[in-house]
Amino acid sequence: MGVRGKFALLILVEIMAGAFGSGARLSAQSSEDTLADEIGSLVESGRLDPAISEGRQATQQYPRSAVLQQLLGAALFKKGMNEEARQAFRRAIELAPGDPKNHFNLALVELAENQNAAAAQSLEAMLKLDPSNAQARVLLGRAYHNQNRTLPAIEQFQKALALSPKLPLAHYHLGFAYQSQGNFAAALEEYGREMRGNPGFFEPYIRAGEIQLGRGNLAEAEELFRKALELRPAAVSAQYGMARVLLARKDLNAAASALERVIELKTDHVEAHYALARTYQQLGKSNEAAREFKIVSELHAHGAQRSSGIAGSQK
Repeated sequence: MGVRGKFALLILVEIMAGAFGSGARLSAQSSEDTLADEIGSLVESGRLDPAISEGRQATQQYPRSAVLQQLLGAALFKKGMNEEARQAFRRAIELAPGDPKNHFNLALVELAENQNAAAAQSLEAMLKLDPSNAQARVLLGRAYHNQNRTLPAIEQFQKALALSPKLPLAHYHLGFAYQSQGNFAAALEEYGREMRGNPGFFEPYIRAGEIQLGRGNLAEAEELFRKALELRPAAVSAQYGMARVLLARKDLNAAASALERVIELKTDHVEAHYALARTYQQLGKSNEAAREFKIVSELHAHGAQRSSGIAGSQK
């Protein structure tokens, strides 16, 4: 999935509590209220199996309760039972098509499975009912961007920030969209805003570091990668970024050590093995260089086998 998928998931995790909180438990009948409270408490406490069991019984008892369908869908979704969750959320939409939460919840399932076109449809329907929901606009922008619809994505991110200027991840996603267009100055500006407002978020340091490295701004790139490493010392992307800075500075011994660390963290990192082989060559370590070049060839061959389906065959 890469970065886009990872950050859709980050948003999903942040939204779950709000999407299925106490506001979703309103009901016309006190007995439904009681069931909704019980199921909602189970979902929020992570007791998903009893929540699913009670939710199924409750929706059979009250088949026209959109709230109970929402809560059942929440439990199923958190359990990873996405198809059943999708069915529950669709039933909730049938019962209460004017409730924006129902469209939003369905979109979460679609995003979790990278069904971006379907997610966009659900979010578009949700925003017709609740156009001031900034988080939904971020998600819609992500769904658009994952379909390479960059301009509509940027429009949604901008609208989200107009509604909520400090919304977590919004500046990051806008920066990522700008970066994909080659608009690096605008991307750096947005990444900087995300870092200032959300300093514990890892990814903008990496993205901004890559831009600065590509521009030859080695001091700026090093600072960004170091900040990333403070947040995640074992992050391969940050370690490799630092190695690339050292290579650009021709600090070969330090670069070799950094590349060796990358390979410790990710043994099949082809680029790191190749860079290490070239570095060993320049250091006069011919045996070590030959070993790394051999590993690169083996990794490329293995990748070709996997892509052709050969890897699963028996010799």
